[in-house]
Amino acid sequence: MGKIVSFILIETSTSGPDEILRIVKESDYVTEAFIIYGEWDVIARCETDTLHDLTDFVVSVRKHPDVKDTKTLIATSG
Repeated sequence: MGKIVSFILIETSTSGPDEILRIVKESDYVTEAFIIYGEWDVIARCETDTLHDLTDFVVSVRKHPDVKDTKTLIATSG
């Protein structure tokens, strides 16, 4: 089975986007990440071997005090 590709949308506090972007880019799971405009502040494209790995990564992001909310979108084809 191939990698699980997902996109993590992250809402941060006003002072948080730069710090969160830096943190998520340090992860081996993140292939790309950007600050974006709109309801969400950061988007990260991830590739993991298992859903467990994805869950662990998302939970670690959510623990940061500047993270207000996340939404995970799992790609089914591409």
